[in-house]
Amino acid sequence: MAETAITAVLSKFGELASREAAVLVQVGNDIMLLRDRLEWLQAFIRDGDRKRRLASDDFTRVWVRQTRDVAFEAEDALDDFFHKVDLEAQGYRGWRIWRRYITGCGTQISVRHDLSGQIKRIKSRLDQISENHKEFKIEHTPGAWTSSITEVAAWDNTGGNPVGFDAYVTVLKTNLLSHEHTPQQRFISILGESGIGKNTLMIEIWREINDRHKDHFDVLIWYNMPPNSSANDLLKQVYERALAALSKVPEGEDNDITKKLRSFLHDKRYLVILGGINSIRVLNCVKASLPDNRNGSRVVLILEPESQEVARHAQTLDTKVGEDLKNISGSTVQIGRLNESQSAELFCRRVYGERYTKPKGYKLSYNEQIFMITGGHPLAIVVLAGLLRSKEMPVEWDSVLQQLMPGVEAVESQGNKISGVLLTKEKPFEWDALLQQMMPTTEAKLSNRMTIERIFSTSFDDLPHDLKSCFLYFAAYPTNITHPADQIMRMWIAEGFIKPEKGKSMEDLGQAYLKELVSRCLVEVKTWNECDRIALVQVHNRLLRFLQSEAREASFIEIHDNTDVLAPAAVRRLSIQNDSGNYIPFGNKFLKLRSFICRVEEGDGPCATLDLKNDSKKIPNKEPLKFLYGSKFLRVISIGGIRLSELPNEIGDMIHLRYLGVTCHDLQNLPSSIGRLLNLQTLDIRNSKVKSIAPKFWRIKTLRHVIANQLQLPNSVGDLNNLQTLHGVKPAENWGGLMCPLDMMTNLRSLELHEFNDANHGVALERSLQKLELLGHLKLTGDKIPLAVFTAPSLRCLESLVLEGSVKWPESSSNLCNQTQEDSLGICELRPNLVMLKLNSLSKKLEDFIEKLIPQLAAHEWPRQTDV
Repeated sequence: MAETAITAVLSKFGELASREAAVLVQVGNDIMLLRDRLEWLQAFIRDGDRKRRLASDDFTRVWVRQTRDVAFEAEDALDDFFHKVDLEAQGYRGWRIWRRYITGCGTQISVRHDLSGQIKRIKSRLDQISENHKEFKIEHTPGAWTSSITEVAAWDNTGGNPVGFDAYVTVLKTNLLSHEHTPQQRFISILGESGIGKNTLMIEIWREINDRHKDHFDVLIWYNMPPNSSANDLLKQVYERALAALSKVPEGEDNDITKKLRSFLHDKRYLVILGGINSIRVLNCVKASLPDNRNGSRVVLILEPESQEVARHAQTLDTKVGEDLKNISGSTVQIGRLNESQSAELFCRRVYGERYTKPKGYKLSYNEQIFMITGGHPLAIVVLAGLLRSKEMPVEWDSVLQQLMPGVEAVESQGNKISGVLLTKEKPFEWDALLQQMMPTTEAKLSNRMTIERIFSTSFDDLPHDLKSCFLYFAAYPTNITHPADQIMRMWIAEGFIKPEKGKSMEDLGQAYLKELVSRCLVEVKTWNECDRIALVQVHNRLLRFLQSEAREASFIEIHDNTDVLAPAAVRRLSIQNDSGNYIPFGNKFLKLRSFICRVEEGDGPCATLDLKNDSKKIPNKEPLKFLYGSKFLRVISIGGIRLSELPNEIGDMIHLRYLGVTCHDLQNLPSSIGRLLNLQTLDIRNSKVKSIAPKFWRIKTLRHVIANQLQLPNSVGDLNNLQTLHGVKPAENWGGLMCPLDMMTNLRSLELHEFNDANHGVALERSLQKLELLGHLKLTGDKIPLAVFTAPSLRCLESLVLEGSVKWPESSSNLCNQTQEDSLGICELRPNLVMLKLNSLSKKLEDFIEKLIPQLAAHEWPRQTDV
């Protein structure tokens, strides 16, 4: 994975080119020569990565690793240069920073001279690597096909209904819905290898129950248990989902989660679907916490093959004393692979869509080849379909399928061994005889797992350079996790993975990158928002394990659970995946760290008071994040689930920081030094208690997204033309007539403003709303909603509108629905893009307006969702 390292460096060259020309006077030529050299290497390294993965050539493996290390060295040199230039832009605020600058580099000339010297050393090392490449005769064999971009029109073809599940659906429906003969609580296990379609099957059942048997169960709950989480965490999540399903609030202060669950569900028929349970102890805790009301309640367990003992134990839980197991037949459903015709059906649906027609040129032999390659494994079929849908048929299809056919990789994996033997043979017919002898042996050793892994690696290798880094970023998170699409894309932008294109915003490009991953069937869309945009995404657990292996091999990210990091000085991205509640001490600093991602389960246990510092004692909230103080290259900080009341003042020294996400409930204060983060793009404190930020923060010109919960928006802000998202803010006490901070944010796409009142903010707010021509989402909560949300012609881009409060109607209001085209445009013409409208606290006038508007909405099929 040296390719991703080179890609990261090349993106820094683009950033460097956007700086002032004055700082590049002495290093410009060296920079360009190094960039050209790395671009050539990038073209060659993809083949080296493929050979490295096959473990066929030690020389290639060493060459790839050394090339990656040099790319890392170049990235460090450029980031160090940026850091010094940014310190200069700040005017060396603070005598300590100024002293470090003077003693470390002295002047602008020495800064440029230092970078020039580092670049020359890097070029010298590259020269030596190239000489070794020639000396050891490392061959370059480019693939017959290259990565290409999927047609946008077909990116969301997900294939519709699942294939080959009819029999399983019938069995499960019988077990779940027939309770007359077995009214007692029952545990039903779905067992099968990873990627076989267990979750897909349950999604189909879930939809069936919601569509046709909605009243059969009082409560529907689905929870996938993350790795290393406890039984207590699982039960809390089940309880919270049960409350949400019935729109209830928790009652009482009893901390015993078992009592809470049994009390809440004691008179309800429930269906609980649980994934990720791999322990009999956890299953016993579930059994003890869910009441048996003898009314047909069911618990479905989605299990991996290694959890067969859990399935057997679940079967015994259904058995009463003296009752035969035959009375509970069907309590374990074993999912098998698809046959050849089913495999072909699933493949074609994923390539051409649900109502497909095979194009001219589609060969019947493809069906046989696909079955031979995938063995009928659904996930392998889907990923292969995602790969081939971006290829030309038949030439590129034939090339890909030939490369993936069982036995081909056996020859490649033998590499130098086969070549060495063949060199001792003089005649070509002897070569053929030898290969015939070796092939059956190597093919027999090829496991199913290896075949599927080769499909994954081939699809991964085919990704464009920038998209590889984006896809690898999912490795920072544990299994069974869904990701907000906006959040993951903002982190990609902060990392510099997305290349700017003229005429497109970075967010639009991020959407295009994500759609490409969805089109290639590497990322799955879990939910869509009201405006038909991707809301939540997920990577399949089996694909995620492949990604994490690639990320470790490439030194792309260090995934940390319960043990200390072995080489912190070399870590470039650090992910904490700790759901077990263990304390994690860090005794070293991470000098080259670019990203810190920490995700732990929220709760009352030890993990909730995780103290991330370099002391051996556990002192909650004292000097949190101290181990990050030396990480001057940090671009991304994402923390969630820990008890963290404040951020350290040293956060202001991390002037490379572009993404700061701290979604901790106990966070109350942000230091004033946050105003020094002159590169900050995203601040996400949506679940926190932060109510104000230093005024200087609101003058950071690079801000693109501010997401909060109850943050005060000051009267005076800087020029925030780049700001696109402003959520969870409330205005200052008085906006002074026509003065409104929104006037400085004319490129806003999404605004959520609450706790405003008409007397102090109404006039200024209504005037400002008419300037926000790009606004697509608007949520307003106040005493009186400005009428401009319905009448302002400038708000034509609005797609979703949420209003909580009574609309401020004029004294002599004429009904908007009755206005003629000559007088003014109607509501449907003024809001042609509106697809979601939610209204609360209706006044009498608004009720009359809505009542008369409904026929007009129906006539125009506008909007698609109205919730009053």
